[in-house]
Amino acid sequence: MHPDRGEPLHARQLLVATGRRTDFAALGIGAVGLDESARDIEVDEHLRAADGVWAIGDITGRGAFTHMSMYQARLAAADILGTATDPAQYHAVPRVTFTDPEVGAVGMTEAEARDAGLTVRTAVTDLAASTRGWIHKVGNAGLIKLVEDADRGVLVGATSVGPQGGEVLSALAVAVHAEVPTHTLRGMIYAYPTFHRAIETALDSLA
Repeated sequence: MHPDRGEPLHARQLLVATGRRTDFAALGIGAVGLDESARDIEVDEHLRAADGVWAIGDITGRGAFTHMSMYQARLAAADILGTATDPAQYHAVPRVTFTDPEVGAVGMTEAEARDAGLTVRTAVTDLAASTRGWIHKVGNAGLIKLVEDADRGVLVGATSVGPQGGEVLSALAVAVHAEVPTHTLRGMIYAYPTFHRAIETALDSLA
């Protein structure tokens, strides 16, 4: 469908490009005792792959994101320099697809949370129904979805779709990363009128 007019969009060809592969043999990692036939390079919580070898980015299998490489680079550099740091944490990895509307997500999906054996509560709110959605008018389609571990009362995942979806995701990423209790999130003051205010609506709908 055409994103603005809601009409069918016709095309002769559709290009779908997914995934990348790393040629470990070309990198010569066998010289340091690593498996050149592996899909990813296994690293520890400080990004160490072997004695005197650190690996960051796509090759660690933690997501092909620039921000992942930057995060891991900071931890690896600290370890190389002998600076104490917290171990790498991947429970709140954000990812954003810069389409129109933007699609952002952080942490676990509902299916992943259920597969992990969590007691799951979810909520979805319509972004277009928010005050900012009404002000925005055309192109206001979107949603915010929350995935809560009901036993602990914290969000383990969230999705933000809509205008500035990647920016709205930042508040959700903080909540998932820091395991902020949902009752604390409900007690926050959300700026009006903003898209992220729809988070409050979603919190009220958790069930």
